[in-house]
Amino acid sequence: MKILQINEVYKVLSTGRTTMELEEFLRGNGHVSLVAYAYRERPLKKKEKKAEKDKGHYVIGTATDRKVHALCSRISGLQGYYSYLATWRLTQYIKEQKPDIVHLRNVHGNFLNLNRLLDFLAKNDIPLVITLHDCWFYTGRCTHYTVNGCYQWREGCGKCPNNRNTPPSWFFDRCSKMWEDKRKYFTGIHKLAVIGVSDWITNQAKYSFLKEAYLIKRIYNWIDFDIFKPTDAEDIKNTLNLKDKFVILSVAAIWCNAKGLSGFLKLAGKLSDCTIILVGKINDTLILPPNIIAVPPTNNPYSLVRLYNSADVYVSLSREESFGKTVAEALACGTPVVACSSTALTELVGNHCGYTVFGSSLKGFCQSILRIRKNGKKFYSEHCIRYANKHFSKEACEREYIEVFEKLLDGKNQTDTK
Repeated sequence: MKILQINEVYKVLSTGRTTMELEEFLRGNGHVSLVAYAYRERPLKKKEKKAEKDKGHYVIGTATDRKVHALCSRISGLQGYYSYLATWRLTQYIKEQKPDIVHLRNVHGNFLNLNRLLDFLAKNDIPLVITLHDCWFYTGRCTHYTVNGCYQWREGCGKCPNNRNTPPSWFFDRCSKMWEDKRKYFTGIHKLAVIGVSDWITNQAKYSFLKEAYLIKRIYNWIDFDIFKPTDAEDIKNTLNLKDKFVILSVAAIWCNAKGLSGFLKLAGKLSDCTIILVGKINDTLILPPNIIAVPPTNNPYSLVRLYNSADVYVSLSREESFGKTVAEALACGTPVVACSSTALTELVGNHCGYTVFGSSLKGFCQSILRIRKNGKKFYSEHCIRYANKHFSKEACEREYIEVFEKLLDGKNQTDTK
């Protein structure tokens, strides 16, 4: 099989790492793997782009194109409607490579014209797999909607309560058109497989126009247990002066209130004898309490492993997660978790792996954290590791993708021979 994955990033962030890992698995099992992406850990020079193409990697567009796309999106209210030339060039690359299947991951990063790509795939009868890393594929414009309590995407979007947020629209609410176009172009794909990264998002998709897909199933995001495992963290404890301290850890790409930043500021006051480590980008002007340590974002998984192992508990205050990969990574390292009992998070925290808290009650979070402090990390660690290994095995989940690809091609071949 020849598979082309398309994702906003490669090698960095959770979807970029997952894209790279599936690429390695496909090649290791005798398949041809291609990857198209907008950017990676650093900008590539022209010569490097050619070298990437020789590796089976295609860089979509330019940084300037993404900036223009983002500006046009904010003015018009339409996300994923620009980057005409970059998308046309991508379709020419697809014509040249002739992949058996195209696999879309996160594509709402101002680098792709989704309608034009889907129309091209439909006209050329190329099977498509989409992975729901968030809810954007089946809503008008929202990556999440449960906090706003908005479920109009089931029948058609309009008057979006999230219009000023991810991604923001300065003037117009165009969610109705975006929903209609997605419905039109996705339902026009003859062989469409929809993969949810949790039971929660998979079941949500079944209430949308994606219910018409050829195949819908859940395949969890996986964890590489060769990397994410219990390991010595004395070096980082010494560096951050964590000796004899009860450590609370949380990780986000960018810290904002949606990820629980304001909650952690309050939690620091209620648990003043605990040390809270927040990994990720934080506004430089924000004054943090003395018991919060800010650690810059890192794309090095081994650095994350040491941080997970240095913590006594991992806490997620986010109320909306399609999976919550940092939660699963913490479990794999033997660190218990306290998270909200909403969206996909309840699936991740198994029995004796920590606690889920209803709503966003800080009192509930404090009680759960103190319970873990009383019982000790060792009380939970073996349960955490066992649960992670059972549900988030890298090889098992990757093999499920192979099965999906094979099923799509079998269905296509049967149709072609009729």
